[in-house]
Amino acid sequence: MEYKLTSKLGNEAGKNSFEPIQATVVSVIIRDFIQLTEKLPPAKLAGLMSNYYEKVCSQVEQQKGILTSISNFSMVVTFSDVESTDNHARRALRCALTIAIIAHQTRFGIRQLFPDQGLDKFGVGIGIHSGDLIFAEFGLPPYVQQVASGHAVSVASLLAAKSKELGWNVACSEQTLELAGHGVRTNEHILIGAEWLAKPLAVSEVLVIRDEQEVAVNGIKDNLDNTLVLQRGSREASYLELDPVLNSAAGVKGIAKFPTIPGYRFLRAVGRGGMSSVFLVERLLDGAQLALKFADGSVSEDSDMLYSFVEEYGLLEQIRHPNVLQIYDQGVTDNALFILMEYLPGGTLKDHIGTNGMTSEKAWNVLHEMAKALVEIHQAGIVHRDIKPENIMLRDDGSAVLGDFGVARRLNKQRNKVIASNVSGTPYFMSPEQALGDEEDESTDIYSMGAVFFNALTGEKPYPGNTLDEVLQKHLHAPVPKLPQRYFHLQSVLNRMMAKDKKERYSANELLVFIERLQLTH
Repeated sequence: MEYKLTSKLGNEAGKNSFEPIQATVVSVIIRDFIQLTEKLPPAKLAGLMSNYYEKVCSQVEQQKGILTSISNFSMVVTFSDVESTDNHARRALRCALTIAIIAHQTRFGIRQLFPDQGLDKFGVGIGIHSGDLIFAEFGLPPYVQQVASGHAVSVASLLAAKSKELGWNVACSEQTLELAGHGVRTNEHILIGAEWLAKPLAVSEVLVIRDEQEVAVNGIKDNLDNTLVLQRGSREASYLELDPVLNSAAGVKGIAKFPTIPGYRFLRAVGRGGMSSVFLVERLLDGAQLALKFADGSVSEDSDMLYSFVEEYGLLEQIRHPNVLQIYDQGVTDNALFILMEYLPGGTLKDHIGTNGMTSEKAWNVLHEMAKALVEIHQAGIVHRDIKPENIMLRDDGSAVLGDFGVARRLNKQRNKVIASNVSGTPYFMSPEQALGDEEDESTDIYSMGAVFFNALTGEKPYPGNTLDEVLQKHLHAPVPKLPQRYFHLQSVLNRMMAKDKKERYSANELLVFIERLQLTH
Protein backbone atom coordinates (compact mmCIF):
# COMPACT_ATOMS: atom_id res chain seq x y z
CA MET A 1 0.00 0.00 0.00
CA GLU A 2 1.35 3.39 -0.95
CA TYR A 3 1.35 6.05 1.76
CA LYS A 4 1.85 9.65 0.84
CA LEU A 5 1.68 12.56 3.26
CA THR A 6 0.31 15.55 1.48
CA SER A 7 -1.98 18.49 1.95
CA LYS A 8 -4.32 19.60 -0.79
CA LEU A 9 -6.37 21.84 1.46
CA GLY A 10 -5.10 25.36 1.09
CA ASN A 11 -2.07 24.24 -0.92
CA GLU A 12 -1.38 23.43 -4.52
CA ALA A 13 -2.09 19.84 -5.46
CA GLY A 14 0.98 17.67 -5.55
CA LYS A 15 2.96 19.61 -2.95
CA ASN A 16 3.87 17.56 0.09
CA SER A 17 3.53 19.45 3.34
CA PHE A 18 4.13 18.41 6.91
CA GLU A 19 2.61 21.64 8.19
CA PRO A 20 -0.72 21.27 9.98
CA ILE A 21 -3.70 23.10 8.53
CA GLN A 22 -6.42 24.94 10.44
CA ALA A 23 -9.71 23.24 9.64
CA THR A 24 -13.11 22.30 11.06
CA VAL A 25 -14.23 18.70 11.36
CA VAL A 26 -17.84 17.51 11.09
CA SER A 27 -18.44 14.00 12.39
CA VAL A 28 -21.82 12.40 11.57
CA ILE A 29 -23.20 9.23 13.14
CA ILE A 30 -26.46 7.59 12.08
CA ARG A 31 -28.36 6.70 15.23
CA ASP A 32 -30.02 3.30 15.69
CA PHE A 33 -28.54 2.05 12.43
CA ILE A 34 -28.72 -1.50 13.76
CA GLN A 35 -32.54 -1.21 13.66
CA LEU A 36 -32.39 -0.79 9.89
CA THR A 37 -30.01 -3.70 9.36
CA GLU A 38 -32.24 -6.03 11.39
CA LYS A 39 -35.55 -5.15 9.72
CA LEU A 40 -34.68 -4.39 6.10
CA PRO A 41 -33.38 -6.71 3.35
CA PRO A 42 -29.82 -5.81 2.28
CA ALA A 43 -30.89 -4.57 -1.17
CA LYS A 44 -33.50 -2.18 0.26
CA LEU A 45 -31.09 -0.95 2.93
CA ALA A 46 -28.43 -0.32 0.29
CA GLY A 47 -30.82 1.68 -1.84
CA LEU A 48 -31.98 3.73 1.13
CA MET A 49 -28.47 4.58 2.29
CA SER A 50 -27.31 5.31 -1.25
CA ASN A 51 -30.01 7.96 -1.53
CA TYR A 52 -29.09 9.42 1.86
CA TYR A 53 -25.38 9.63 1.14
CA GLU A 54 -25.94 11.01 -2.35
CA LYS A 55 -27.80 13.98 -0.85
CA VAL A 56 -25.26 14.44 1.93
CA CYS A 57 -22.25 14.33 -0.40
CA SER A 58 -23.91 16.86 -2.68
CA GLN A 59 -24.13 19.28 0.24
CA VAL A 60 -20.54 18.56 1.27
CA GLU A 61 -19.41 19.46 -2.23
CA GLN A 62 -21.57 22.59 -2.25
CA GLN A 63 -19.94 23.81 0.97
CA LYS A 64 -16.49 22.89 -0.40
CA GLY A 65 -15.79 20.21 2.18
CA ILE A 66 -13.75 17.04 1.80
CA LEU A 67 -15.02 13.61 2.79
CA THR A 68 -12.17 11.99 4.70
CA SER A 69 -13.90 8.95 6.22
CA ILE A 70 -17.10 7.04 5.55
CA SER A 71 -18.74 3.82 6.70
CA ASN A 72 -22.26 2.43 6.55
CA PHE A 73 -23.31 4.47 9.61
CA SER A 74 -20.78 7.30 9.98
CA MET A 75 -18.72 9.85 8.10
CA VAL A 76 -16.13 12.56 8.73
CA VAL A 77 -15.99 15.73 6.65
CA THR A 78 -13.33 18.44 6.88
CA PHE A 79 -13.44 22.10 5.90
CA SER A 80 -10.50 24.44 5.45
CA ASP A 81 -10.38 28.04 4.25
CA VAL A 82 -11.14 28.48 0.54
CA GLU A 83 -10.87 31.75 -1.33
CA SER A 84 -14.07 33.75 -1.94
CA THR A 85 -16.15 31.73 0.54
CA ASP A 86 -17.08 31.90 4.20
CA ASN A 87 -14.50 30.65 6.67
CA HIS A 88 -14.24 26.92 7.34
CA ALA A 89 -16.20 27.03 10.60
CA ARG A 90 -19.25 28.75 9.07
CA ARG A 91 -19.31 26.40 6.11
CA ALA A 92 -19.02 23.40 8.42
CA LEU A 93 -21.96 24.57 10.54
CA ARG A 94 -24.06 25.23 7.45
CA CYS A 95 -23.31 21.78 6.08
CA ALA A 96 -24.05 20.11 9.41
CA LEU A 97 -27.46 21.73 9.71
CA THR A 98 -28.26 20.76 6.13
CA ILE A 99 -27.38 17.14 6.92
CA ALA A 100 -29.87 17.34 9.79
CA ILE A 101 -32.53 18.34 7.24
CA ILE A 102 -31.58 15.41 5.00
CA ALA A 103 -32.00 13.11 8.01
CA HIS A 104 -35.55 14.47 8.48
CA GLN A 105 -36.25 13.78 4.80
CA THR A 106 -34.81 10.28 5.04
CA ARG A 107 -36.85 9.46 8.13
CA PHE A 108 -39.98 10.54 6.26
CA GLY A 109 -39.00 8.38 3.30
CA ILE A 110 -38.51 5.35 5.53
CA ARG A 111 -41.92 5.84 7.12
CA GLN A 112 -43.49 6.09 3.68
CA LEU A 113 -41.74 3.04 2.22
CA PHE A 114 -42.01 0.79 5.28
CA PRO A 115 -45.08 1.96 7.25
CA ASP A 116 -45.50 -1.29 9.15
CA GLN A 117 -41.88 -1.89 10.15
CA GLY A 118 -41.73 0.53 13.09
CA LEU A 119 -38.70 2.22 11.55
CA ASP A 120 -39.20 5.69 13.01
CA LYS A 121 -35.90 6.26 14.78
CA PHE A 122 -33.66 7.28 11.88
CA GLY A 123 -31.65 10.33 12.85
CA VAL A 124 -28.15 11.68 13.04
CA GLY A 125 -25.82 12.89 15.74
CA ILE A 126 -23.39 15.54 14.54
CA GLY A 127 -20.26 16.78 16.30
CA ILE A 128 -18.21 19.80 15.19
CA HIS A 129 -14.78 20.97 16.34
CA SER A 130 -11.94 23.04 14.87
CA GLY A 131 -8.19 22.66 15.16
CA ASP A 132 -4.96 21.66 13.42
CA LEU A 133 -5.16 18.74 11.01
CA ILE A 134 -2.72 16.84 8.83
CA PHE A 135 -4.01 15.09 5.72
CA ALA A 136 -2.66 11.85 4.30
CA GLU A 137 -3.56 9.81 1.22
CA PHE A 138 -3.79 6.03 1.46
CA GLY A 139 -4.03 3.50 -1.35
CA LEU A 140 -3.08 3.13 -4.99
CA PRO A 141 -4.67 5.16 -7.80
CA PRO A 142 -7.48 5.26 -8.60
CA TYR A 143 -8.47 4.01 -5.15
CA VAL A 144 -6.93 6.76 -3.06
CA GLN A 145 -8.59 7.91 0.17
CA GLN A 146 -7.65 11.17 1.84
CA VAL A 147 -7.66 10.83 5.63
CA ALA A 148 -7.53 13.60 8.23
CA SER A 149 -5.60 13.14 11.45
CA GLY A 150 -5.57 15.36 14.48
CA HIS A 151 -7.12 16.16 17.84
CA ALA A 152 -10.11 17.88 16.19
CA VAL A 153 -11.20 14.60 14.56
CA SER A 154 -11.30 12.84 17.92
CA VAL A 155 -13.21 15.68 19.58
CA ALA A 156 -15.80 15.94 16.78
CA SER A 157 -16.36 12.17 16.94
CA LEU A 158 -16.79 12.37 20.72
CA LEU A 159 -19.41 15.11 20.35
CA ALA A 160 -21.30 13.13 17.70
CA ALA A 161 -21.44 10.13 20.03
CA LYS A 162 -22.53 12.27 23.01
CA SER A 163 -25.27 14.03 21.05
CA LYS A 164 -27.76 11.19 21.48
CA GLU A 165 -27.68 11.15 25.28
CA LEU A 166 -27.91 14.95 25.21
CA GLY A 167 -30.92 14.83 22.91
CA TRP A 168 -29.24 17.14 20.39
CA ASN A 169 -28.79 16.85 16.63
CA VAL A 170 -25.82 19.20 16.33
CA ALA A 171 -23.23 19.55 19.11
CA CYS A 172 -20.53 22.13 18.46
CA SER A 173 -17.53 23.25 20.49
CA GLU A 174 -17.46 26.87 21.65
CA GLN A 175 -14.10 27.14 19.91
CA THR A 176 -15.75 26.53 16.54
CA LEU A 177 -18.65 28.84 17.36
CA GLU A 178 -16.21 31.65 18.06
CA LEU A 179 -14.55 31.07 14.68
CA ALA A 180 -17.93 30.96 12.91
CA GLY A 181 -18.80 34.50 14.02
CA HIS A 182 -22.19 36.14 14.43
CA GLY A 183 -25.58 34.80 13.50
CA VAL A 184 -25.35 31.37 15.15
CA ARG A 185 -28.30 30.49 17.35
CA THR A 186 -27.63 28.03 20.16
CA ASN A 187 -29.79 26.48 22.83
CA GLU A 188 -28.29 24.41 25.61
CA HIS A 189 -24.68 24.62 26.82
CA ILE A 190 -22.67 21.98 28.64
CA LEU A 191 -19.13 20.91 29.59
CA ILE A 192 -18.02 17.52 28.25
CA GLY A 193 -15.04 15.65 29.60
CA ALA A 194 -13.01 12.56 28.63
CA GLU A 195 -9.92 10.89 30.02
CA TRP A 196 -7.83 12.00 27.06
CA LEU A 197 -9.00 15.63 27.20
CA ALA A 198 -6.72 17.97 29.10
CA LYS A 199 -9.77 19.84 30.43
CA PRO A 200 -13.56 19.74 29.95
CA LEU A 201 -14.75 21.11 26.63
CA ALA A 202 -17.46 23.80 26.39
CA VAL A 203 -20.11 22.60 23.93
CA SER A 204 -23.38 24.09 22.64
CA GLU A 205 -26.42 22.78 20.84
CA VAL A 206 -26.63 24.61 17.49
CA LEU A 207 -30.07 25.47 16.12
CA VAL A 208 -29.60 28.06 13.39
CA ILE A 209 -26.93 29.88 11.42
CA ARG A 210 -27.89 33.06 9.62
CA ASP A 211 -26.04 35.35 7.26
CA GLU A 212 -24.26 38.13 9.12
CA GLN A 213 -26.20 41.34 8.76
CA GLU A 214 -27.57 44.17 10.80
CA VAL A 215 -31.14 45.09 9.98
CA ALA A 216 -33.14 47.81 11.71
CA VAL A 217 -36.80 47.12 12.27
CA ASN A 218 -38.61 49.94 14.03
CA GLY A 219 -35.26 51.00 15.36
CA ILE A 220 -34.49 47.56 16.84
CA LYS A 221 -31.32 45.84 15.71
CA ASP A 222 -31.58 42.37 14.25
CA ASN A 223 -29.82 40.39 16.93
CA LEU A 224 -30.33 36.89 18.19
CA ASP A 225 -32.74 38.02 20.90
CA ASN A 226 -35.17 39.23 18.22
CA THR A 227 -35.55 35.82 16.57
CA LEU A 228 -39.20 35.06 15.91
CA VAL A 229 -41.13 32.92 18.35
CA LEU A 230 -43.18 30.44 16.36
CA GLN A 231 -46.53 28.77 16.83
CA ARG A 232 -46.99 25.04 17.48
CA GLY A 233 -44.20 24.78 20.01
CA SER A 234 -41.13 25.19 17.81
CA ARG A 235 -38.18 27.10 19.15
CA GLU A 236 -37.03 29.89 16.87
CA ALA A 237 -37.44 30.90 13.26
CA SER A 238 -34.50 30.36 10.98
CA TYR A 239 -34.56 33.89 9.64
CA LEU A 240 -35.95 37.10 11.00
CA GLU A 241 -36.35 38.25 7.41
CA LEU A 242 -38.84 35.47 6.70
CA ASP A 243 -41.61 37.27 8.59
CA PRO A 244 -44.08 38.60 6.00
CA VAL A 245 -45.27 41.23 8.48
CA LEU A 246 -41.83 42.76 8.37
CA ASN A 247 -41.53 42.37 4.61
CA SER A 248 -44.96 43.46 3.42
CA ALA A 249 -45.23 46.57 1.29
CA ALA A 250 -47.68 48.00 3.79
CA GLY A 251 -45.37 47.29 6.70
CA VAL A 252 -42.21 48.93 7.93
CA LYS A 253 -39.27 49.56 5.62
CA GLY A 254 -37.44 46.89 7.49
CA ILE A 255 -35.55 44.11 5.87
CA ALA A 256 -32.41 44.72 3.85
CA LYS A 257 -32.47 41.45 1.91
CA PHE A 258 -34.08 38.05 1.66
CA PRO A 259 -32.24 34.75 2.15
CA THR A 260 -30.26 33.82 -0.94
CA ILE A 261 -31.25 30.83 -3.05
CA PRO A 262 -29.20 30.37 -6.22
CA GLY A 263 -31.30 30.77 -9.34
CA TYR A 264 -34.13 32.72 -7.73
CA ARG A 265 -34.84 36.36 -6.94
CA PHE A 266 -37.11 37.17 -4.00
CA LEU A 267 -39.85 39.65 -4.86
CA ARG A 268 -42.11 39.94 -1.83
CA ALA A 269 -43.77 38.13 1.03
CA VAL A 270 -47.05 36.41 0.20
CA GLY A 271 -48.29 34.99 3.48
CA ARG A 272 -47.62 33.13 6.68
CA GLY A 273 -49.12 29.97 8.13
CA GLY A 274 -48.79 28.12 11.40
CA MET A 275 -45.46 26.54 10.47
CA SER A 276 -44.23 28.28 7.34
CA SER A 277 -43.74 31.50 5.40
CA VAL A 278 -44.45 31.92 1.68
CA PHE A 279 -42.66 34.26 -0.72
CA LEU A 280 -43.08 35.20 -4.36
CA VAL A 281 -39.87 34.57 -6.30
CA GLU A 282 -38.73 34.91 -9.87
CA ARG A 283 -36.87 32.03 -11.50
CA LEU A 284 -33.90 33.67 -13.21
CA LEU A 285 -33.70 30.99 -15.90
CA ASP A 286 -37.00 31.92 -17.55
CA GLY A 287 -38.54 34.74 -15.50
CA ALA A 288 -41.36 32.52 -14.21
CA GLN A 289 -42.98 33.65 -10.97
CA LEU A 290 -43.25 30.87 -8.38
CA ALA A 291 -44.08 30.53 -4.70
CA LEU A 292 -41.36 29.52 -2.24
CA LYS A 293 -42.55 28.11 1.07
CA PHE A 294 -40.08 28.07 3.96
CA ALA A 295 -40.37 25.91 7.07
CA ASP A 296 -40.13 27.90 10.27
CA GLY A 297 -37.96 26.57 13.05
CA SER A 298 -34.56 24.99 13.36
CA VAL A 299 -33.74 21.83 11.44
CA SER A 300 -31.88 20.61 14.49
CA GLU A 301 -35.24 20.07 16.17
CA ASP A 302 -36.77 16.62 15.96
CA SER A 303 -40.21 18.19 15.76
CA ASP A 304 -43.56 17.19 14.33
CA MET A 305 -43.66 20.59 12.64
CA LEU A 306 -40.61 19.88 10.50
CA TYR A 307 -41.74 16.32 9.86
CA SER A 308 -45.08 17.67 8.60
CA PHE A 309 -43.30 20.10 6.28
CA VAL A 310 -41.17 17.34 4.79
CA GLU A 311 -44.24 15.10 4.52
CA GLU A 312 -46.18 17.80 2.65
CA TYR A 313 -43.65 17.66 -0.17
CA GLY A 314 -43.65 13.87 -0.18
CA LEU A 315 -47.43 13.78 -0.53
CA LEU A 316 -47.87 16.58 -3.05
CA GLU A 317 -45.11 15.52 -5.42
CA GLN A 318 -47.14 12.40 -6.21
CA ILE A 319 -50.23 14.34 -7.32
CA ARG A 320 -50.55 15.88 -10.77
CA HIS A 321 -54.03 17.33 -11.11
CA PRO A 322 -55.26 20.76 -12.31
CA ASN A 323 -57.20 21.31 -9.06
CA VAL A 324 -54.37 20.37 -6.70
CA LEU A 325 -51.50 22.74 -5.99
CA GLN A 326 -48.51 21.84 -8.16
CA ILE A 327 -45.21 21.37 -6.38
CA TYR A 328 -41.89 21.38 -8.23
CA ASP A 329 -38.99 20.87 -5.86
CA GLN A 330 -37.75 20.78 -2.28
CA GLY A 331 -34.40 22.06 -1.12
CA VAL A 332 -32.33 23.66 1.61
CA THR A 333 -30.47 26.90 2.12
CA ASP A 334 -28.18 27.05 5.13
CA ASN A 335 -30.49 25.22 7.53
CA ALA A 336 -33.81 26.39 6.10
CA LEU A 337 -36.06 23.88 4.37
CA PHE A 338 -38.18 25.11 1.45
CA ILE A 339 -40.72 23.89 -1.10
CA LEU A 340 -40.99 25.42 -4.57
CA MET A 341 -44.53 25.45 -5.94
CA GLU A 342 -46.83 27.23 -8.36
CA TYR A 343 -47.87 30.78 -7.59
CA LEU A 344 -51.60 31.48 -7.59
CA PRO A 345 -52.25 35.23 -7.91
CA GLY A 346 -56.03 34.89 -7.65
CA GLY A 347 -55.91 34.83 -3.86
CA THR A 348 -57.78 32.48 -1.54
CA LEU A 349 -61.43 31.50 -1.55
CA LYS A 350 -61.77 33.36 1.75
CA ASP A 351 -60.87 36.61 -0.06
CA HIS A 352 -63.64 36.03 -2.60
CA ILE A 353 -66.31 34.95 -0.11
CA GLY A 354 -65.98 38.03 2.06
CA THR A 355 -68.97 38.68 4.31
CA ASN A 356 -71.69 38.35 1.67
CA GLY A 357 -70.78 35.06 0.05
CA MET A 358 -70.43 34.26 -3.65
CA THR A 359 -72.94 33.70 -6.42
CA SER A 360 -74.38 30.21 -6.46
CA GLU A 361 -72.73 29.58 -9.84
CA LYS A 362 -69.28 30.42 -8.51
CA ALA A 363 -69.77 28.46 -5.29
CA TRP A 364 -71.01 25.46 -7.26
CA ASN A 365 -68.01 25.61 -9.59
CA VAL A 366 -65.65 25.65 -6.61
CA LEU A 367 -67.45 22.65 -5.08
CA HIS A 368 -67.23 20.82 -8.42
CA GLU A 369 -63.49 21.45 -8.75
CA MET A 370 -62.79 20.57 -5.12
CA ALA A 371 -64.72 17.31 -5.56
CA LYS A 372 -62.38 16.46 -8.44
CA ALA A 373 -59.38 17.33 -6.29
CA LEU A 374 -60.64 15.16 -3.42
CA VAL A 375 -61.23 12.22 -5.73
CA GLU A 376 -57.61 12.51 -6.83
CA ILE A 377 -56.02 12.76 -3.38
CA HIS A 378 -58.28 10.13 -1.81
CA GLN A 379 -57.43 7.68 -4.59
CA ALA A 380 -53.79 8.31 -3.67
CA GLY A 381 -54.60 7.39 -0.07
CA ILE A 382 -54.27 10.96 1.26
CA VAL A 383 -56.60 12.79 3.66
CA HIS A 384 -56.17 16.58 3.65
CA ARG A 385 -57.57 17.17 7.19
CA ASP A 386 -57.60 20.97 6.95
CA ILE A 387 -60.01 22.04 4.23
CA LYS A 388 -61.12 25.64 4.75
CA PRO A 389 -61.47 28.74 2.55
CA GLU A 390 -57.90 29.85 3.27
CA ASN A 391 -56.56 26.60 1.83
CA ILE A 392 -58.47 26.82 -1.44
CA MET A 393 -56.78 29.17 -3.91
CA LEU A 394 -57.81 30.58 -7.24
CA ARG A 395 -55.95 30.96 -10.50
CA ASP A 396 -56.35 34.01 -12.71
CA ASP A 397 -59.03 32.19 -14.72
CA GLY A 398 -61.05 31.58 -11.55
CA SER A 399 -60.39 27.84 -11.30
CA ALA A 400 -60.00 26.53 -7.76
CA VAL A 401 -56.93 24.74 -6.43
CA LEU A 402 -56.59 22.78 -3.20
CA GLY A 403 -53.38 23.61 -1.34
CA ASP A 404 -51.61 23.58 2.02
CA PHE A 405 -51.15 19.89 2.74
CA GLY A 406 -49.13 20.67 5.86
CA VAL A 407 -51.28 18.49 8.11
CA ALA A 408 -52.35 15.91 5.50
CA ARG A 409 -51.75 12.26 6.29
CA ARG A 410 -51.78 8.93 4.52
CA LEU A 411 -54.68 6.67 5.44
CA ASN A 412 -52.43 3.77 6.43
CA LYS A 413 -50.39 5.90 8.81
CA GLN A 414 -51.08 6.46 12.48
CA ARG A 415 -52.23 10.04 12.70
CA ASN A 416 -51.75 12.69 15.31
CA LYS A 417 -55.21 13.09 16.76
CA VAL A 418 -56.70 16.55 16.99
CA ILE A 419 -57.62 17.35 20.57
CA ALA A 420 -59.91 20.29 21.27
CA SER A 421 -57.62 21.89 23.82
CA ASN A 422 -54.81 21.91 21.26
CA VAL A 423 -56.72 23.24 18.26
CA SER A 424 -54.85 26.03 16.50
CA GLY A 425 -56.54 28.34 14.03
CA THR A 426 -60.26 28.45 13.21
CA PRO A 427 -62.48 25.51 14.29
CA TYR A 428 -65.38 26.49 12.01
CA PHE A 429 -64.67 23.86 9.34
CA MET A 430 -63.68 20.90 11.52
CA SER A 431 -65.52 17.61 11.35
CA PRO A 432 -67.19 16.04 14.42
CA GLU A 433 -64.53 13.33 14.54
CA GLN A 434 -61.79 15.96 14.60
CA ALA A 435 -63.59 17.77 17.42
CA LEU A 436 -63.62 14.51 19.40
CA GLY A 437 -60.04 13.62 18.53
CA ASP A 438 -61.20 10.46 16.73
CA GLU A 439 -59.57 9.01 13.65
CA GLU A 440 -60.14 10.85 10.39
CA ASP A 441 -60.68 9.38 6.94
CA GLU A 442 -61.86 10.58 3.52
CA SER A 443 -65.27 11.55 4.90
CA THR A 444 -63.55 14.11 7.13
CA ASP A 445 -62.63 16.11 4.04
CA ILE A 446 -66.19 15.85 2.69
CA TYR A 447 -67.63 17.31 5.91
CA SER A 448 -65.17 20.21 5.90
CA MET A 449 -65.87 20.88 2.23
CA GLY A 450 -69.59 21.01 3.05
CA ALA A 451 -68.89 23.63 5.72
CA VAL A 452 -66.87 25.60 3.16
CA PHE A 453 -69.72 25.32 0.63
CA PHE A 454 -72.17 26.76 3.19
CA ASN A 455 -69.76 29.61 3.89
CA ALA A 456 -69.29 30.30 0.16
CA LEU A 457 -73.05 30.52 -0.44
CA THR A 458 -73.96 32.61 2.60
CA GLY A 459 -70.82 34.41 3.76
CA GLU A 460 -71.57 32.99 7.24
CA LYS A 461 -69.87 30.30 9.31
CA PRO A 462 -71.92 27.09 9.53
CA TYR A 463 -71.75 27.10 13.33
CA PRO A 464 -70.95 30.52 14.82
CA GLY A 465 -69.97 30.74 18.46
CA ASN A 466 -68.15 32.88 20.99
CA THR A 467 -65.88 30.15 22.32
CA LEU A 468 -64.00 27.19 20.91
CA ASP A 469 -66.02 24.76 23.00
CA GLU A 470 -69.31 26.26 21.82
CA VAL A 471 -68.34 25.84 18.16
CA LEU A 472 -67.10 22.28 18.62
CA GLN A 473 -70.24 21.28 20.50
CA LYS A 474 -72.33 22.49 17.57
CA HIS A 475 -70.26 20.40 15.17
CA LEU A 476 -71.00 17.41 17.40
CA HIS A 477 -74.70 17.94 18.18
CA ALA A 478 -76.37 20.77 16.22
CA PRO A 479 -78.45 20.00 13.10
CA VAL A 480 -76.91 20.65 9.69
CA PRO A 481 -77.19 24.43 9.13
CA LYS A 482 -80.04 25.59 6.91
CA LEU A 483 -79.33 27.39 3.68
CA PRO A 484 -81.43 30.43 2.70
CA GLN A 485 -84.67 29.61 0.92
CA ARG A 486 -83.24 30.58 -2.47
CA TYR A 487 -80.77 27.70 -2.11
CA PHE A 488 -83.37 25.15 -0.96
CA HIS A 489 -82.52 22.85 -3.87
CA LEU A 490 -78.95 22.53 -2.53
CA GLN A 491 -79.91 21.64 1.06
CA SER A 492 -79.94 17.89 0.39
CA VAL A 493 -76.37 18.05 -0.93
CA LEU A 494 -75.25 19.92 2.18
CA ASN A 495 -77.10 17.48 4.46
CA ARG A 496 -75.17 14.51 3.11
CA MET A 497 -71.83 16.31 3.12
CA MET A 498 -72.21 17.51 6.72
CA ALA A 499 -73.89 14.43 8.19
CA LYS A 500 -72.79 13.80 11.78
CA ASP A 501 -72.42 10.11 11.05
CA LYS A 502 -69.54 9.78 8.61
CA LYS A 503 -71.11 6.65 7.10
CA GLU A 504 -73.95 8.82 5.75
CA ARG A 505 -71.67 11.23 3.91
CA TYR A 506 -70.82 11.12 0.23
CA SER A 507 -67.53 9.66 -0.86
CA ALA A 508 -65.59 12.10 -3.04
CA ASN A 509 -66.43 10.05 -6.11
CA GLU A 510 -70.15 9.94 -5.24
CA LEU A 511 -70.17 13.67 -4.72
CA LEU A 512 -68.46 14.28 -8.05
CA VAL A 513 -70.92 12.03 -9.91
CA PHE A 514 -73.87 13.79 -8.27
CA ILE A 515 -72.55 17.26 -9.09
CA GLU A 516 -71.94 16.41 -12.71
CA ARG A 517 -75.46 15.03 -13.08
CA LEU A 518 -77.27 17.83 -11.33
CA GLN A 519 -78.39 20.81 -13.29
CA LEU A 520 -78.09 23.91 -11.14
CA THR A 521 -81.46 25.65 -10.87
CA HIS A 522 -82.43 29.00 -9.44
